[in-house]
Amino acid sequence: MKHEVISSTYQLISFLLRYPTEEHRLAVEEAQRFVAEIEELSIKKSLTGFLDAISEWDQDQWVEHYIEVFDFGKTSNLYMTYLKLGEQKERGLELLKLKKFYEAAGFEVTDKELPDFLPLMLEFCGEARKEIRLELLAKHVAAIVETKNKLVKFESAYHLLLNALITLIKAEGLEVEEEALTVDEKPLSLEDVRIMQSMREQLINNQLS
Repeated sequence: MKHEVISSTYQLISFLLRYPTEEHRLAVEEAQRFVAEIEELSIKKSLTGFLDAISEWDQDQWVEHYIEVFDFGKTSNLYMTYLKLGEQKERGLELLKLKKFYEAAGFEVTDKELPDFLPLMLEFCGEARKEIRLELLAKHVAAIVETKNKLVKFESAYHLLLNALITLIKAEGLEVEEEALTVDEKPLSLEDVRIMQSMREQLINNQLS
């Protein structure tokens, strides 16, 4: 795959993993045209499958499914350090390291999103040099695989996005172990709940405004 296509594919997956707005609905046809030009058949198949699935939903169905699937602690989530670092102090240190990593690469991170939010990571990957993004992805690919496995069990079309991402990571030369992780779910801390409620309220406010 060409560098430009790889970067754009990371950006597309990042965009589609975010809370669905009317902008997402309007972008589906353009996304389908882009995906049709991808030469890697397995990536194309997964992305096409996801776009075909969501094109059959109305906006309310899409939003409802997103919240049901990614609401923190229910089935799966998009915060890649949470799986292995449920304790707030340890996770806080990892988030700080991630923010420093982004800043060292010249990527600005606002306080509106936690640094381990997968769409943010993939936005970074779409802009960073290959060796930099692979360094980041290597540290979190196990959590990406586990998230995909949970989405498969939930029978969510979103597993196709994660499948496309994992295939893309492999195509870039990173080894990926796709067996499920044997990690016990840890209960949410009060701080985690507070952060997630605040972020969800912000998403809803952005949607309404």
